[in-house]
Amino acid sequence: MKAVAAVGRRERGKLEKQARIRAAARRLFAKQGFDNTTTRQIAAEADIGAGTLFLYAPTKEDLLVGIFHDEVGRAVDQAFARVPDAPLVDQLLHVFNVLITHHAAHPELARVFVKELPFVDDPQHGVVHFIADLYGRLGSLIDAAKERGEIEPDAPTRLLAHFSFGMCFGLMQQWLGGRLAPLRPSDERLRVALELLLRGARTRE
Repeated sequence: MKAVAAVGRRERGKLEKQARIRAAARRLFAKQGFDNTTTRQIAAEADIGAGTLFLYAPTKEDLLVGIFHDEVGRAVDQAFARVPDAPLVDQLLHVFNVLITHHAAHPELARVFVKELPFVDDPQHGVVHFIADLYGRLGSLIDAAKERGEIEPDAPTRLLAHFSFGMCFGLMQQWLGGRLAPLRPSDERLRVALELLLRGARTRE
């Protein structure tokens, strides 16, 4: 029993330290950007040694992806858990609006995500799998719309999922880059873009 308790304490200690490291990295990334943040700064902010940091996250990319999964991954899970019984365009907007709301609450960190993560393509980091899973979940909404007779059965599910998210991501890039007025939930610009995308895929009466 003592051995089990000791293992439990060690695991809790590891999880607490990992959380402290990610919290430190999050603060620094949001405050001074990804490029201007060093692993030594993160270690100091987390009050650990640089060698200890390396055991938990060998690179800054590892930390950024971990933070992304913690925050954006949780937001995506919540969005799909509460998809409304509504037309496809409203379901897609529901999912994307959750992302927009999350990023609007943390714009400095969102800018880091949008700038850096598209270039993190190492499968070990999990970003590729995250995007593939997101497309799959969007595809499930599209396939359900086909079953309802809302979308043509031969409409390309994968492409619709890809392009619909691409529209949302493109608008977020412009917004976070200062080239577009801030997005808000139920933004008409996104609705219009999705309506145009889906127009050609809708069932013709």
